[in-house]
Amino acid sequence: MKKVISLLSLLVLMPSGSMLLADPAGECAALIGQAEAANKEAIAHNNEWRDTAKRIKEAKAALEKGQVDEATTIATLALTQGRQAVAQDEYMDKNWEMMIPRH
Repeated sequence: MKKVISLLSLLVLMPSGSMLLADPAGECAALIGQAEAANKEAIAHNNEWRDTAKRIKEAKAALEKGQVDEATTIATLALTQGRQAVAQDEYMDKNWEMMIPRH
């Protein structure tokens, strides 16, 4: 269990780009693209989380309105969710037997 928490913590804390952006809107669009790719990978693992696609749409809408900071925050959340969904599936593929109660 500690390995899962450590892995998920690492995924959340991984930097996805420079904090000082020359083109914040372009960087946000790239972040949205990364979130879409992570979500597609989660779908390929048959483990898409409920809100990830919704967050990607929200990030795109915020970016179109010029709300770059909000779009970046939402896109980061979507990217994290996509990565965590993949990590969850990979963990469960290896450790599913732990979930079976023993009597």
